[in-house]
Amino acid sequence: MFGEYMVYANDKPVLLVCDNTVFVKKHPRLDEVMKDASCGLPYPSAKEHYVLDIENRTLVETVIDILEEVIPVPKKRKKKGD
Repeated sequence: MFGEYMVYANDKPVLLVCDNTVFVKKHPRLDEVMKDASCGLPYPSAKEHYVLDIENRTLVETVIDILEEVIPVPKKRKKKGD
């Protein structure tokens, strides 16, 4: 499991915040937009993510718009005993 916060847009997980750093899951639709971004691991055993420069408001809005298009709404998991 990951460390700190997941940011959702319209019920879709779009940003991950760990250790005061904003991470974005790598996705082919983001390759061009995030080509100059550094990469990192948000938590041990995680796949590599882009590090999002949250000071760049235009970039943040673009990334969220793209991810909102391509990320599906997570399916609800069944609880034990159901």
